[in-house]
Amino acid sequence: MNEKKPTFYDQLMAVEVIEPMLQYFANGSVVAESKTKKFKMLRQIGLQRQWTFARSCPDRKCAKWFDIYFELYKILPPPCKQCWKIVYVPNTVVELMDIQKFQEMLNLPAKCGIEGRDYTSGLGCYRAFWYAPFFKGLAGARIHFNRIKSALIKHFVEDYILEQEAEGRFYLKRGCTEMERDFGPSENWDTIDHSVRFNLLEAVWEDPERHLEEFSPLRITNFKRWIEFAIAHGDKTALKFVRGKTLGVPSVKYQDSNHNPKDYKNYIEPFNGFIEKEEDKTSEPTKENLFGFESSKG
Repeated sequence: MNEKKPTFYDQLMAVEVIEPMLQYFANGSVVAESKTKKFKMLRQIGLQRQWTFARSCPDRKCAKWFDIYFELYKILPPPCKQCWKIVYVPNTVVELMDIQKFQEMLNLPAKCGIEGRDYTSGLGCYRAFWYAPFFKGLAGARIHFNRIKSALIKHFVEDYILEQEAEGRFYLKRGCTEMERDFGPSENWDTIDHSVRFNLLEAVWEDPERHLEEFSPLRITNFKRWIEFAIAHGDKTALKFVRGKTLGVPSVKYQDSNHNPKDYKNYIEPFNGFIEKEEDKTSEPTKENLFGFESSKG
């Protein structure tokens, strides 16, 4: 069966690059440079980002390859096939804080934070990532994995790290979870070729400005967010960082308390001025007519 010849419209769609980014052009986050004849994303610090970087990876252009090429144009950028990450899953927010210090001590490209993405099967958990050297392939990524593994064993204890690995909480992965979600298992990515579209986009998009150092106020804000996140998800180790047993106000529990029900009968409805009648104070609700509904029994 012969493939249908692409129409003129199909050919236009294959090279059209403006429509997907117009909303960002309208809100001012993307500009079209008159001198370079290229699009440029005005890079800003993501203040809502709940990840804290120990050190950024200068070889990765995630702000362009992921935020633009993948998110807007729905392609798998070829360089992303060369991205390998070491994932560690801390069990508590106390351990997350420890890992954050550990990452800064190693001074390698890494980040850690809280997992708020429901499609990762890790909602409510914590995550730490180390980025393997770019364009070193799986072999180089495995070498880096073992380097981080040795460092973690020295920082914690060997049995604990080996247990984390055995339970799938310490592993080496390829690319971003969002790309695995949209393009399938990463072991099959080499059969996907979006290089033509990628090269076209590279010709019309400038590299975004890089932030090589973490914005220090965001680190402080994220520490606060992590503690709040931990308490909201029942991580009792977070109580180490707060005064008392919870961040919230515990409710008074009345079901078996010594409170006298007669003390709680009187009330005023401020909108209609209704005040409970004196004779109603002595009437007690029955099990059969608890809500005061009229009986339907005839």
